[in-house]
Amino acid sequence: MLLGSIGAAACSHEKRPAPATAASTVADAGSAPKTEAEPPAPRPAEPPEPVRTALGLRGSELFIPSWFTTHGGRYDLVVHFHGEGRWQEQNVERAKLNVAVVSVNLGMGTPPYSNAFKDPEVFERLLADVEAEVTKSRGEAKLGRLALSAWSAGFSSISRIMSDTTADRVDAVLLADGFFTNFKNVRKRTINTAGLERWTRFSQAARKNEKLFAITHTTIPTGPYPSVQECVGKLLELESIRRKPCSIDGPRPKMHQFYKVDEGSFHIAGFHGKLAADHVRQLHAMGETTYPYLKERWEKQDAEETAAR
Repeated sequence: MLLGSIGAAACSHEKRPAPATAASTVADAGSAPKTEAEPPAPRPAEPPEPVRTALGLRGSELFIPSWFTTHGGRYDLVVHFHGEGRWQEQNVERAKLNVAVVSVNLGMGTPPYSNAFKDPEVFERLLADVEAEVTKSRGEAKLGRLALSAWSAGFSSISRIMSDTTADRVDAVLLADGFFTNFKNVRKRTINTAGLERWTRFSQAARKNEKLFAITHTTIPTGPYPSVQECVGKLLELESIRRKPCSIDGPRPKMHQFYKVDEGSFHIAGFHGKLAADHVRQLHAMGETTYPYLKERWEKQDAEETAAR
């Protein structure tokens, strides 16, 4: 009895634990007591800095946007002829193209742009320089898809580069108020169609969605050489393609589109305008006129490739 009394007395001085609630029971069953603070969540990686660098070819510079990524060890490239690099940076940014872009500026007039690429190796070295810079910045990668872009006289470079061999590698040609050949008869303003044969073949491939070919132009008149409007008109005539009249303001102020052609991946937009400022607007608007076609095309190709895996 004594031991029992002592035991009972001792128990009587202890506080009865509070009954467990449903919430505490679940909490205790689901986790062990914490002995130290949890480590902070990792911070998201900062996007890489954009790259701007001169290349080996005189007048050429490379821009790699901060959002640029390679895919499957390959990268996409736009090489643009004529027009300051900053304008192409803005055009690529507006279109949100996942590309590296080279801007080649060789001065005024067509001869510098045509003469620079007489030797096919010049363009090949330019592509090799780009690959070296992309690898240095983003890791080893090879050239994937290639687009050529030009404003005004820069078309002469594309015309020189687009030999039959190179044309197979080029997926897209994008032109802003720059598409021309010469006259067969200046007095009668008869266009030499031989200079357009290469482009009829390219337009045919674009109409079948095998290539992308997009042109914008103004109505600026010219003297001893055909205007872009005349050359585009002759190309459409050779291909028996009809213009579709339209009346569209934009995409920039003081730009008014009066006809269009959309057949497969062959696109032409004609804009009113006969002043130098109208000509320059064609360059500044490429991020809203021709580059979106490229973005749509390449994103569609990527989606199809992913679905086929």
